[in-house]
Amino acid sequence: MEETRTIILDKYDYKLMLNALNEFRNTKLQENIDTEIIDKLIINLLNAPINKKSISLNKNTKGKYTIEGR
Repeated sequence: MEETRTIILDKYDYKLMLNALNEFRNTKLQENIDTEIIDKLIINLLNAPINKKSISLNKNTKGKYTIEGR
């Protein structure tokens, strides 16, 4: 059985991860190393679903968290 993991990234972390994978891929291409597995990972990252829910501290209710986007 394949193991799956879920991580939460903000848009800056997401872009950083894509750029890092792309640079890694380019390095491997220059070294004439197959990049098929890196390509699949980049495609999976690009096709990952976006969760629109966010948790924020509501100013009106001290110390209570609310879920937005429902």
